[in-house]
Amino acid sequence: MGIARQCETQQTHYLRRDIAYNTANVASGVLIGTVPAGSRLMHVRVWVDTAFNAGTTNVLQGGTTGTGTNLFTSTDAAPATVGVKTPAAAAGQSTGLVITQDQDLYVSFTQTGTAATTGAATVIVEFVPLTNGG
Repeated sequence: MGIARQCETQQTHYLRRDIAYNTANVASGVLIGTVPAGSRLMHVRVWVDTAFNAGTTNVLQGGTTGTGTNLFTSTDAAPATVGVKTPAAAAGQSTGLVITQDQDLYVSFTQTGTAATTGAATVIVEFVPLTNGG
């Protein structure tokens, strides 16, 4: 479990993680960060700066487990094309979801066909803690 990040004043918080096709442990999931209990998830954005170019499939997804998809799915992230992606709420998660316990969030990339030689993105998760004293 990571350490949950929370500022002392009332403000929007975020977690950010850069991910690439060759990031260590990327197929099994890389920690984005930990959202503190009592927070409300607001938005997820995926900036694909360099297209992922595996031969058959390029799967970039995020969730509460290493290869989970309850934060965003590959369809939403469209990793084979450059641009800013705004994932729709995936199954089991909706905008405004309240986190009931400190929660780790992960991003993963898997591929099939010819191995990718390019691919880079930044995942940003925006949340608001509801329990701070600010």
